[in-house]
Amino acid sequence: MRKALLLATLFVCTTLAVLAQRMVTGKILDANGMPLSGVTIKAVKSGKMALTGADGSFSLAAAETDMLELSSVGFQKQTVSAKSSTLSVKMSTSVETMGEVVMVGSRRSGRVKTETMAPVDVINVGQATATTGRLDLTSTLNYLAPSFNYNKQTGSDGADHIDLATLRGLGPDQTLVLVNGKRRHQTAFVAVFGTRGRGNSGTDLNALPVSSIDRVEILRDGASAQYGSDAIAGVINIVTKKSINQITGSLGMSGYYDPTYNTAFEQSLQTDYEYGKKIDGRGLNANVNFGVPMGNKGGFLNLTFEGISSAKTFRQVLDDALPLNIYRRGHGDAGLNSFSTFYNFELPTKGKTTIYSFGSQSSRASDAYAFTRNFSARPDRFPTDANGNLIFVESVMRRSSSGETWYSPHIQTNINIKNALKFLMHYIRIRWV
Repeated sequence: MRKALLLATLFVCTTLAVLAQRMVTGKILDANGMPLSGVTIKAVKSGKMALTGADGSFSLAAAETDMLELSSVGFQKQTVSAKSSTLSVKMSTSVETMGEVVMVGSRRSGRVKTETMAPVDVINVGQATATTGRLDLTSTLNYLAPSFNYNKQTGSDGADHIDLATLRGLGPDQTLVLVNGKRRHQTAFVAVFGTRGRGNSGTDLNALPVSSIDRVEILRDGASAQYGSDAIAGVINIVTKKSINQITGSLGMSGYYDPTYNTAFEQSLQTDYEYGKKIDGRGLNANVNFGVPMGNKGGFLNLTFEGISSAKTFRQVLDDALPLNIYRRGHGDAGLNSFSTFYNFELPTKGKTTIYSFGSQSSRASDAYAFTRNFSARPDRFPTDANGNLIFVESVMRRSSSGETWYSPHIQTNINIKNALKFLMHYIRIRWV
């Protein structure tokens, strides 16, 4: 009798405990109000778990006295009470480096870089540019990513003005470049004259303002099986900023002090070479980024404006014992003036539909020296009178210490790029098993 009564009591208590649980629903958002998918919600007492969908929503059976633990890669873990049957929680981003979420090379979201099958570099561009004198994206990535390579060209026509980079030593056209996961177009320029990527046409990364970029993901392995044949060398995914209700900006200056090779330091050679100032290649960068919320469902419009001015550099071997470089008297980096803008826009609408668009505009004017023209070698490149005598143009020509008349032609380039991507995108969540 006592045994039967005990079993009945246990059955009633278990039933009451089950009946005490009810369905808790809610939505998980990030600090900017955007929905977070793949967040794990765990009831502490019952141990039951659920995952948020693409719109950040979830449902889980839990008692009023239970606590819910919220966790997701890249965000700080939170614990909230299940007393309310409807929840709306904002999660804060974690500052831990190992928590970077990587999107390239996987069909699954919420993966960290330590879990990738192939090596992936995740680069915070803002932190990198703050401590270096590099003004553009190509030189910044070259400084930070071991597999990413490029070198400044001089006297190579268009290669002085458009920097083509490579991954793992393969051609620039064998690296797939994505912006927010969407394919970025390649430049119309074809590299020539023995430059890096000769005969290829890659992507001009410097057309994007650095201050508009949140991070860069570099997949350092062949990915043609997933992305196509133009990803043989790897994939670069540029993720732009989505911040709202804040204004950020910076003003930076840089220059080069090189007494070993700068021609300004050797006065005896200044009639034989082009020269500038002892601190040359002076650069100025000014940028501003700000965002505003759009709608009441976590939409945003983020805008970036950036201007860069960089002067020429002049480099030669300053040794009187060595022969003069009569073919490249103006050897060094090109001068540059550029202005670029970028916008990133998202607007969630009804259901699981989001309207998004992003685009950029870039205008660049650059000036570089070509190979030197010497009168003794190529008099047909100089103005002469009827008797074949040189007509000296003081504003263009110069006379060297040996009496040679020479001048360095200018290669002047104006580049204007406008690009926009507009889509009406339906989020479809696929679970791979």
